[in-house]
Amino acid sequence: MHDTKHDRVRERPDPLQWGEDELLTLGEAAALLWPKGPLTETSLRTAVRDRVLPISKIAGKYLVTRRALRVLSECRPLDGAPEGAAAAGAGYLDDLRVIREMKERAKRTRGPNRTPCP
Repeated sequence: MHDTKHDRVRERPDPLQWGEDELLTLGEAAALLWPKGPLTETSLRTAVRDRVLPISKIAGKYLVTRRALRVLSECRPLDGAPEGAAAAGAGYLDDLRVIREMKERAKRTRGPNRTPCP
């Protein structure tokens, strides 16, 4: 028995053979763009459920485009991530600056007769 589920992908296995706005089922999208992983049809369904992946729903089928799938490649902070250095993109250097400032403030408020913190 021949599996016809991804025949369109077998006929055009190169993603560049597909238009940016050409509709694909989630299974076709996974087979086309991630044939050996890491994403699968189930992964894409999870992204739809989590409202991360924009889709069209026609006749009960979830359909997606290559253009819409680009959102899965964008790196962004997780919800609830701290606003400071990670949001500004400064990373650990900004964290080190904040730590130095905290230590300086602690020295100023400790006074000459207080035992330093370990």
